[in-house]
Amino acid sequence: MTLGNFYENNVIVNIIRVILITSLTLGMMSSLTSFRYHTRKVLSLFGIYLVWIGVSTGLIIHFAGFFMFTRCMFFTISVPAIALAYAMDCNSPALSVFNYATQVMFSYILAMAALLINTAVHGRIVSYFLILIAAYALVIFLEYRYLRRPFLELTKAVQIGWGSLSLIPVFFSALLLFVANYPTYYTKEPARILYLMGILLLILVVYIFVYQSILRQYQFQMISHQRDILTLQISTMETQVRNMHATEEKLRILRHDIRHFSNIMNTCLQDGSVEEARQLLSELETTVGKIKVKTYCKDSIINAVLAFYLELAENEGIQVRTAFLAPPADKFRSPSFSVALANALENALNACKNESGTRIIKLKSRIFGGQYLMELSNTCSKTIVFDKDGLPISPKGENHGIGTRSILSFARQTNAMVNFLQENGFFTLQIILPLSLT
Repeated sequence: MTLGNFYENNVIVNIIRVILITSLTLGMMSSLTSFRYHTRKVLSLFGIYLVWIGVSTGLIIHFAGFFMFTRCMFFTISVPAIALAYAMDCNSPALSVFNYATQVMFSYILAMAALLINTAVHGRIVSYFLILIAAYALVIFLEYRYLRRPFLELTKAVQIGWGSLSLIPVFFSALLLFVANYPTYYTKEPARILYLMGILLLILVVYIFVYQSILRQYQFQMISHQRDILTLQISTMETQVRNMHATEEKLRILRHDIRHFSNIMNTCLQDGSVEEARQLLSELETTVGKIKVKTYCKDSIINAVLAFYLELAENEGIQVRTAFLAPPADKFRSPSFSVALANALENALNACKNESGTRIIKLKSRIFGGQYLMELSNTCSKTIVFDKDGLPISPKGENHGIGTRSILSFARQTNAMVNFLQENGFFTLQIILPLSLT
């Protein structure tokens, strides 16, 4: 298949060609997409779509000719593909359109390039199909291997601006189709290939600027994210300091009052008032019990965090169950770990406040197999929505709440594994920290 031997009247060849290009384009789309459905359902929907492509393409070419098909294929092929992939995607509408329209646009370019290469080497239909498959397979591999992870992370972090950016690939796709099809198909006027190459160069320049814009926005949001985390850390530390100052003030008052207790106790014993003495001792024990700071672990900073949040939970009527072991002091910096722990406890406390009935917070940790394992669970009857990476999505409309982002930031700094799950009426955070790598 070449520019001079295009088989435009061969319905079977062109149906195979269109289905092949469409299938490979779906592969490009999937390489940068995390679908909300399981693989079997995705493949079933794609199969139904390909049947539609084969039937509609054959009918249009048979009754209206190949060149009429090329002029309307954006509406019969591209638009349904974008709509189908968007329906199965986890991203926002604007981001989905940007992703899929970009893939469709580059699919047009790959299809044209394969035909031009086959013409240059004087190839036939078989060589054209082989070149087509090789070109698409290479792009799919490169996208999946090198672009998928950074693209998904970038789109997860950058939440604004996709609406206007999505117009860029849509516009260029329409422009490519217009130049390639009007007034005649570009195979009938090879000189128009120069125009298409010029558009390709323009696309590359525009996408470089788009990438730089997204990168700047990403850096700005990361700075804003770090600022939010620092603000939360300062707020947490200030609350802990106020709590400790309040405890110290109570202890100072108690030390002052003990002298009076002692004098009254001596008087009661001298007078033989044993019952009154016992009453005074009971009152003293109650007073001391109210201001006692519980000890959950030997690390003073981490213990202060646990004492503050778990006491708040108990004051709210929440049951607290702990079996906590602090991480080794020579492996972790207590302040960074305590901030992540404070965020996790605050999330658990806020979640329990919105629950009715029995409310429980369970915290346990241990060292096993050269790893520090911590698990925090809280009562949770509401269904939690998780993103494609298994991270909880904030109900406030953000992708993730500040607390979750702080925990993930700590995990990245310490090479930790973080897992969120919901089962049996509990929401659970699991953190696995490798002691040998921290």
